[in-house]
Amino acid sequence: MKKPKKFRVGRSNTGLGLFATETIPKHELIVEYTGRLISNAKARELESTRANRYLFELNSRWTIDGSSRRNLARYCNHSCEPNAEAETVRGRMMYRAIKRIPAGTQITIDYGEEYEELFFAKTGCKCASCES
Repeated sequence: MKKPKKFRVGRSNTGLGLFATETIPKHELIVEYTGRLISNAKARELESTRANRYLFELNSRWTIDGSSRRNLARYCNHSCEPNAEAETVRGRMMYRAIKRIPAGTQITIDYGEEYEELFFAKTGCKCASCES
């Protein structure tokens, strides 16, 4: 029997987001960032045209194209005060809780400076900690 997910996709202030359906303890793995592997050169090409916001660099050669809607990790929104972070676990990109995440709370990560410069330059950050 499949273990139930500890999260759900739902409406957030910035579109869709990933929300905890039960309390997630600190250090627990939450969700895998999945998608097809593309070369970093191809990823840079896509970034330059802003054709894909769901690229996650895995290592010096490969990037995960997480644009598929089956990749539920893509719904983790940015926060300047995140409650999760990305971590490579046995060659897979996973999001891990960096603090206890209460049920009903949006699961967030820090997208990093490069992403912010590329996509938030004109509008600025819209995360909950910056908007309050």
